[in-house]
Amino acid sequence: MSAKNKMSTKKSCDPYKYSAMYDQQVHQSQNTRGKTQKQVMVPWFIDNSTLGSEPFSRKEPNYSAKRCFGNLKNAASLLWIAETVGICKSKVAEAFEEAKKEKDCRRACGAIRHIITWSMIMQAVHNQNCLASGKLSI
Repeated sequence: MSAKNKMSTKKSCDPYKYSAMYDQQVHQSQNTRGKTQKQVMVPWFIDNSTLGSEPFSRKEPNYSAKRCFGNLKNAASLLWIAETVGICKSKVAEAFEEAKKEKDCRRACGAIRHIITWSMIMQAVHNQNCLASGKLSI
């Protein structure tokens, strides 16, 4: 198999395909250059339970995952969350396409949240927990 075929196979199997494509094709935040969304998001979620720092400081720690999801201003990160929890690929693809149409990052995030709602995220997490515990089979 040629190197090109190996790369295209790897990309098509990438579980975080849409968040990576958004970074590559549309917009990559200065703060994320060279990092995967996982490398960016895990510390971001951890830091939400602190008072933050500099432009991200807050008076009270934020322990709400829903609030974190609602406050994100990086479309690639929202897509990564959807991909991570197992939202249907066609929904993630739809959200990706709608976000691409927007010039402003806030509007792009809004377009994603319109298609992939917090309740969908929670349902996907619940389904994963049920699968892991053996309470649900597909």
